[in-house]
Amino acid sequence: MALVQYGAGITAMSGSIAGQVHSRNRFGNYIRARTKPVNPRSDRQSEARVRIQMLAEYWHSAAMSNAERGAWDAYAKAVAMPGRLNTQIRLTGYNHFIRSNASLLAAGGAIVEPGPEEQALPEADETLAVAGDNGTQLLTVAFDIAKLWALETGGYLLVEMGMPQLHTRNFFGGPWRTAAAIAGIDTTGVASPQTMVAPFTLTNNQKIWTRASIIRKDGRASNKFYAPAFLVSGLLPKYFVSSDPAPVSDCQCNYVLGGAFNGKAFYKRSDSQFFIWWDGIDTWYISEVLGTPGEGFWTLQTESPVGVYTLGGTATGAPEVAPGEHPL
Repeated sequence: MALVQYGAGITAMSGSIAGQVHSRNRFGNYIRARTKPVNPRSDRQSEARVRIQMLAEYWHSAAMSNAERGAWDAYAKAVAMPGRLNTQIRLTGYNHFIRSNASLLAAGGAIVEPGPEEQALPEADETLAVAGDNGTQLLTVAFDIAKLWALETGGYLLVEMGMPQLHTRNFFGGPWRTAAAIAGIDTTGVASPQTMVAPFTLTNNQKIWTRASIIRKDGRASNKFYAPAFLVSGLLPKYFVSSDPAPVSDCQCNYVLGGAFNGKAFYKRSDSQFFIWWDGIDTWYISEVLGTPGEGFWTLQTESPVGVYTLGGTATGAPEVAPGEHPL
């Protein structure tokens, strides 16, 4: 692999020319030899290919009307997608039909024939957070229950997990595997967090990346967005707080994964009256408001939220955070 620096004529390149592949990573532009990847022909890969082939045929079939195809074309003209050189591109209606419906089928939904009337991608969920447990081999996924997909039957949050990596790794580009889809429910919504079986084996001290996309019932699919990476047996799905004597304010009880905040997962008490959260620098807090210590709070300066906390402000007591659920 050779590093390159482009001049005034060419500022960036992406893709292959003859036997060379031009790309960019965090260290800059580079050129490598083009190689043909091995085709594993796995069951999952074969299923995905069948879905794409079926949708391509469906687009040209009598099941689709010209008006429906025209609606997808109008949607494509209105929606900009990210390009490979930090630019915006426009896909075709055919591309969007396959992109959206492939995601819907992967989530367990049905094909949406007419193009969406709302001409915008669903917005990402910046609160997405995921934790994993090597004992149960489950992923716990926390998300924003106010997002519209969660309030409609036919909407989904499609979650993917990356292949586990060494704990020293700091970036990840794939491969990804679909874990499961969380289905929305009309009016009442779906509760957060939800659990699903991890598609790769969870092993202690491995680093895990996860990402997701939102799919609306009208067929619109968001761009991929990411949860903070986590270490297996690092940040866990559940913690409990106990103290003797009881602290004031009384922050004891079970806490579950609440979402992402300051680049790490945060945890909320079952009644959402207290939160365990990271300040983005070096300290965990227990307080009544997420992101705000308030008048009474407790702190702990470690990488993990587990331990005995020091009181701050008007708070009293020394609450201890432990993994799992309260034994009582």
